[in-house]
Amino acid sequence: MSTDSKTTSSREALLETALDLLDDGIALLRHDGTIAFANRALHVLAARGRIFSVDRDVVRFYTPELRSRITAALTRSRRPSGARSSTLLDFAIERKDGLPPCTISVRPLINAHSAERDIGVVAMLMVHDPTQRRVSTGRILQDLYGLTHAQVHLVQALSMGVSPADYARDRQVSITTVYTHLRRAREKTGLRSAAELIRRYLELSGASQAH
Repeated sequence: MSTDSKTTSSREALLETALDLLDDGIALLRHDGTIAFANRALHVLAARGRIFSVDRDVVRFYTPELRSRITAALTRSRRPSGARSSTLLDFAIERKDGLPPCTISVRPLINAHSAERDIGVVAMLMVHDPTQRRVSTGRILQDLYGLTHAQVHLVQALSMGVSPADYARDRQVSITTVYTHLRRAREKTGLRSAAELIRRYLELSGASQAH
């Protein structure tokens, strides 16, 4: 019995370590929807976004539609394996800040009954944010040049083709504020133009992804 317990704990530790390496946010959910495990990326996305939060052992989505979809998906995940669909949910979440949409997915475990017995979960929640890989680049900009979060976010948006005017409108700030962030970012990096700033960001992004 002790050996079985140690083996199960070892499997759990290996799984959690592997999930923490992913850019996508991952939560392993129990049958009642509570979190058995959430990786680091999920907490980062919760802190950065406006779609959901992680409150103790629950992922709380902000819109009723998403909450109902997740509830329905978890209900279906508790059915016998023959009655479950391999894809319970794939839902794109549009964002108002000019950035590409996030994708929310829920998948049942391949063998829910044995999985529930071993690690107490019946489904995996995945949150894919196309900008998540840019987080490390943003941190590089902050560490190298002392850019603020607002300045980094602006540079990220500009690098994806968002215009300063669209950024100001979507973020509900004045265009003057946007250009102030841009000017200060250029001053901190020593670059003369927005084009050079974007080029530098893309260079750093390529280097960080290569590692």
